[in-house]
Amino acid sequence: MIRSIFVTLVVVVFLPMSAHASLDSLIVREPRSYGRLTIFPIELRDDVPHTYVTLERALATGRAVIHENNSQKLWIENRSDTDLFIESSAILKGGQQDRMVASDMVVAGHDTSRDLNVYCVEKGRSFKRGAEPIETFSASHEMAPMHHMRVIAQHELTGMLLTPHLGGRTAPDPDQLKLLEALGTMPQFESIGSDAVQESIWHDVAQTQTALSNNLKDSVTRNPSPTSLQLALESKSLDVPRNSYEKHFGDLASNIEHSVGAIYALDGKIVGGDMYGSHEMFTSAWHKHLRAWATEAIALAPTNGANPDLTRDNVLDFLTASTPGKRAKKQVNDRTLTEATESQFAFIFTTRDSRFPDAVIHRAWVVKSPL
Repeated sequence: MIRSIFVTLVVVVFLPMSAHASLDSLIVREPRSYGRLTIFPIELRDDVPHTYVTLERALATGRAVIHENNSQKLWIENRSDTDLFIESSAILKGGQQDRMVASDMVVAGHDTSRDLNVYCVEKGRSFKRGAEPIETFSASHEMAPMHHMRVIAQHELTGMLLTPHLGGRTAPDPDQLKLLEALGTMPQFESIGSDAVQESIWHDVAQTQTALSNNLKDSVTRNPSPTSLQLALESKSLDVPRNSYEKHFGDLASNIEHSVGAIYALDGKIVGGDMYGSHEMFTSAWHKHLRAWATEAIALAPTNGANPDLTRDNVLDFLTASTPGKRAKKQVNDRTLTEATESQFAFIFTTRDSRFPDAVIHRAWVVKSPL
């Protein structure tokens, strides 16, 4: 049943200072549901005192250029006066292979970074694709559409959380192995390296393509590069159902004055969510996330069971249960500090701009398995 009434009742969530620096209260709105996707908007009345341009808009307007480097490190030019925010799990179209961004990054206005870490989401291509440029990446309209891929993209941080050090050696613990359970052969008593992570991502891409093709009753790989996740997401057969989700939820971010993010659920189970330092950042990122969440809903395996009724109290429990335990930090560049924490149910990824260290510009929740 479609539940489209958007009521004004709220739940206020009080989080510890560490959860959002000086911003310590959220408002959780009543859910909106369509198909198998439920979204709980969240509000926060204070903003990060700074403006960022998103990667999607910067590439579309020529304010940023990402150069191919034939590796898992690309380099990006910010040609604008505005600081650029690049989000983990964003898909980059073009180059020698489509890529997925590993971690959040801030690139200052008129600055260049040669350390944009990425993973491939297209296997085998190293040649020009149609009329697309091979030296640069033309667009970034999509996010990784599966929550497992979003965890794996941040493997450097989650690896620090999950890997115990034993007698000077590093051994993956059972939780870490679960993150890469798609692999047929696991590394034994060694740190899990980038090759295993890349194989896991390619496996996730193939699984996503298969699930979409099965549910849509039409192949999403009938294109010039069948291994490309980006081209699968551009499939005409995916357009109709995904456009229905976008039509239903499309105005959600812009219509809530102080909205800064949302928690989403599939089939009544919380999967994750994102929150930004300002309403402007959230509205800029909104459609990219909505497309990813809708794709994840469309790719779900068929079920005959009834979905549980998810409430704001469930979201409140999820957020309060996300009080962090173990922490891992990474200085991505001179402007970006990322942190991963692990709760009982989820990984929480937090990004700060070194110029505004007390403010969180992005926080992402990704559950270990849907709650």
